[in-house]
Amino acid sequence: MRLRSIATMLAVASISLIVGIPTGAQGMRTLVYAQNVPVTAMDTAGTAIGTVYPAGYEAMFLVYDGLVRFNERMQIEPQLATEWSVSPDGRTWTFKLRRGVVFQDGTPFNADAVVFHIARQADPQQNPSNRPLWDPVSSVRKIDEFTVAITTREPFGAFLNTLAHGSGGVVSPEAVKKYGANFKLNPVGTGPYMVEKWEVGSQLVLKRFDRYWGTRPAFDRIILRNVPDPATRIAMLQSGQADVINAVPPENVAQLQGLPNVEVIAKPALRTFGFAFNLNRPFFQDVRVRRAFNYAINRSAIIKVIFHGFATSIDSPLSPFTMGYAPVGRYEFDQEKARQLLAEAGWKPGPDGILQKGGQAFEITILTPQGMMPKDVEVTQAFQDFLRRIGVRARINKVEPAVFWDYLRVPPDKISWDMVLFGFNPSNADGGYHLTSLFESNPSHAERPKVWNFTWYSNPKVDALLNQADRTIDPSKRKQLLVEAARIIWNDAPYVWLYAENVIVAKRKDLKNVVVLPIIFTILREAQP
Repeated sequence: MRLRSIATMLAVASISLIVGIPTGAQGMRTLVYAQNVPVTAMDTAGTAIGTVYPAGYEAMFLVYDGLVRFNERMQIEPQLATEWSVSPDGRTWTFKLRRGVVFQDGTPFNADAVVFHIARQADPQQNPSNRPLWDPVSSVRKIDEFTVAITTREPFGAFLNTLAHGSGGVVSPEAVKKYGANFKLNPVGTGPYMVEKWEVGSQLVLKRFDRYWGTRPAFDRIILRNVPDPATRIAMLQSGQADVINAVPPENVAQLQGLPNVEVIAKPALRTFGFAFNLNRPFFQDVRVRRAFNYAINRSAIIKVIFHGFATSIDSPLSPFTMGYAPVGRYEFDQEKARQLLAEAGWKPGPDGILQKGGQAFEITILTPQGMMPKDVEVTQAFQDFLRRIGVRARINKVEPAVFWDYLRVPPDKISWDMVLFGFNPSNADGGYHLTSLFESNPSHAERPKVWNFTWYSNPKVDALLNQADRTIDPSKRKQLLVEAARIIWNDAPYVWLYAENVIVAKRKDLKNVVVLPIIFTILREAQP
């Protein structure tokens, strides 16, 4: 412990020497946010933004504004749009735009900028990510200088959620034309902060945008600093070298809560976790095997021991706090039932205790990122042990966060794992987006998955329900469709369902208006000292 303490102190000291702590310099007010992953891209379109999640989105919410936004209660509020209406057929949305707004490059915000932004997001060539959000858009047109109309192919019940999503941040058309592919490193929006200095992979320094249309930000600068080690983040908060830190380990919550100058914010989140099956593997094409794996794991023990209670066992593919949620089932911890289901599927114990079928031992590889998701390696090791108890031998392949996605979004014949730990955050707060992204059938086995359906799950009934839900505007009818789709998915068990996380952030107690959304983003744009 003594060596670890010294190492942490040296790490904090080295950060101070290398990048400086500008708080208070020349009377400037600076807020320092220590993040567990770096900001590496800030274009609201493209694929790079998701590679280090959630840091990029947290930065974008400081630099960009959308037509609408989520408030702290996840309700839709006006932002760059002041009002809106929808046509009787539910397809055309008309937005009145805020006047007197300029981008950080001095160019005007107007209807032309919104048309450029929406067309760019809807184009899969320019924006291959977040397709369930933007595919419903069929056209956008300018009505006058401060009025636009956006038309969807069918009525789309979650359209305002799409606009409030991080990818809804409106970009400067002139900046996109100027920087081209490098716009992701030269972002320009209408938000309260703009880029001053960026050491990609290390820290991002944002300065106040003095022509911002809204309330003047309290801080002159916000620094988003990559500090991967949680002990170092905690030490920085305690020493005053950071004002806010994220990804607080659950085992450190009590320690921080005992400090008079620190406040811990722990909120149930929308991101749900599970171990995804590679359904192309013959031994996982039997639903009895997949259900057996679900019965084999003790979720309550994992939540209690690994997360110290800061997680929620799930009874649906969706978090209890996601729009469209209802409980659809349970897999209680029952290893005897797991063994029975495996026996029914033809798996019998071999001489070494490992199950066999047709001369093949039940041996699998589980992929996990290392240090990217809360307690990712520890949870995977616990799962490995639970599988061993029912006669399945699992080998763990730990990979760095930067390359993790490369293992997932590949065609079926390129998959190198049997199961993978994965957590999906419906960052528009909508259950339809969550279920469609993970479980809508992929169009082609010759290409990589369309969105995040890397299990290659396919059920025509689920596809039909999700498509119908997208076209349904009435919230209660839409929820019924999503619940029925979730029930089918739950029983088909393409995942070993685990838990919904709690997002845990710590800050200086006297720092006000730090908003932690259940979509796991920390919003600092209205923070006050």
